[in-house]
Amino acid sequence: MTTQGIDSNATAAVFAADRLAMQDTVARYAWGYDEGDFDMLAGSFTENGTTSGKVANSDASWGPTAGNRAIADMLETIRKQQTDQRRHTVHTFRVENQTSTTADLYSYVLITSTENAVTKTLTSGWYHASMVKEADGEWRMADLTALLDSPF
Repeated sequence: MTTQGIDSNATAAVFAADRLAMQDTVARYAWGYDEGDFDMLAGSFTENGTTSGKVANSDASWGPTAGNRAIADMLETIRKQQTDQRRHTVHTFRVENQTSTTADLYSYVLITSTENAVTKTLTSGWYHASMVKEADGEWRMADLTALLDSPF
């Protein structure tokens, strides 16, 4: 079956592969933060990417911070102040408005902390990533917005 000269099975396969690549981008963001690889984290954003967030039912918020290096530097400063090991578990992905070069990727995030051999849940929430497939073929976040369920 073809649509406008394009094999719809091939198109579906490309869209599915792009969805996996978008999920990997968000995973690189989380891994970069948790493992202290801020070059990896910066690489998950477009050069002029932005990030911001809010804690539900509170006045607590952050951002927007613009520029992939500025985002990485800001988060590295925060990470260096933490004495625990954070884990950002990103899951339950949902994609909307997907084209060949843009999409909205939504996911849940669960943030845990381990310190002195004790692991606890810090908070949960969701991410909305405005994704862009750049000229090099890589999916990156043009914007990442977080809404956390509780302060931590």
